Amino acid sequence: MGSITTHKATPESARADEIHLDRSPPELRVHEILSSHGSHAPGVADRYLHHQWAVILITRGGYRVGTDPRRTFDALAGDFLIMSPECDHAWTTSDSPLGCREGVSARFALFRPPSTLELLLRYPEVQPHYSLLRIADRAMFRRMSRCLSQMESICNSQLPNRVALQFNLLEQVLLWCQAAQHSRQDATDRRVQKAIEFMASSLADEVTIEQICRAARVSRSQLAVLFERSLGTSPMRYLEKLRIDRAKQLLRLSNQKFAGVATAVGFCDSKYLAHRFKAVVGVTPSEYRSSCRAEHQGR
Repeated sequence: MGSITTHKATPESARADEIHLDRSPPELRVHEILSSHGSHAPGVADRYLHHQWAVILITRGGYRVGTDPRRTFDALAGDFLIMSPECDHAWTTSDSPLGCREGVSARFALFRPPSTLELLLRYPEVQPHYSLLRIADRAMFRRMSRCLSQMESICNSQLPNRVALQFNLLEQVLLWCQAAQHSRQDATDRRVQKAIEFMASSLADEVTIEQICRAARVSRSQLAVLFERSLGTSPMRYLEKLRIDRAKQLLRLSNQKFAGVATAVGFCDSKYLAHRFKAVVGVTPSEYRSSCRAEHQGR
């Protein structure tokens, strides 16, 4: 297994655009599964390259994630972060709204999952290699934390079947995470659900805000309030997210030309698709497809 080197930094020097620290990140490898926990004070930065899946449940504070300052995001207490393999993982507590005051504490696991378990790790990505899920249900959060704590105890034991026991507990963590996401969706206002159902069935069409309002049976102002309250975004931004997610799926799973992908998800042409795709995902459709193929070939 490789080691993680932690680099102390002042709030001024730990900005996300300087987190690369002028060195190649140390490589972190595990044979099957490693379970542990960690805490870091404000003003800390770290970076490493891991070759396996990783999950992190943040229990206190938070940190800012990413090597590119244009594509960083915050992972805060109550979040569950999933990282796919071959991820150059860089972070700092200094630029995070909670991390700069409290630092960060988290439980985590690094592992090479069986195929059945890998299906439970697939969520929409906030950035390439990263899925970020909010666990709003405190009871479910505590159950996930308890399972990760048990995994660590077993990892440090001499039990002959400790790998299988850890994977059993990890499956529980992922199933509780899935339940938390479904619970959150069930709590979404029924009018918002109606609007989303209409959007999802009309991705290839030109959709107006008036059509969405009619589908949800609310006024334009009501729709805006409902979406902001339930999802933290506007209806049209959410529609764009659905289109981008569908475009990612088509780029991953088909050989369809970019013009065809653009038409299938409701963009006027491939140039506009490329413009909005890069703005949201951080890479062009061509780069995204190439990275997906390279990842698949590397397995």
